Amino acid sequence: MNQIYLISVVVNLLAGVTLAHEFLEPRIRLSAVFNSDLFETPRFWFGLGAVSFITGFLKLISAQADMPVIGDLLPAVAGLVMGITLLVQFYRHRTESLPNAVETLDKVFVANRTAVGIVGAVIALVHLVFPRVLFL
Repeated sequence: MNQIYLISVVVNLLAGVTLAHEFLEPRIRLSAVFNSDLFETPRFWFGLGAVSFITGFLKLISAQADMPVIGDLLPAVAGLVMGITLLVQFYRHRTESLPNAVETLDKVFVANRTAVGIVGAVIALVHLVFPRVLFL
């Protein structure tokens, strides 16, 4: 489905840029193109995280020709991971005390959000350039 493909590329790229915003802003001046305040808004994290997670899940279960799962494995996993990272970041911003499961996710994903964001954005760009390559 071309619609899920396009949504996946756009959402993964936007989620990657959002997660790596602190790292990317001084280097490539994202504020010239995007409103930098948007990337620091918890409501934006929640919305983008939910869309990213849902899109990653749909990519995981969607069939691509004769390869039901393997064809879009990396973009699907990247969407799921970036969605979880954004949702945990939102939840952490909202509450003071975190349950053990959320605290573990916070230590694993949110603490490394720059790396997660850069990897996710690179996967989105590679998936855009090579749409039919196995695992991409």
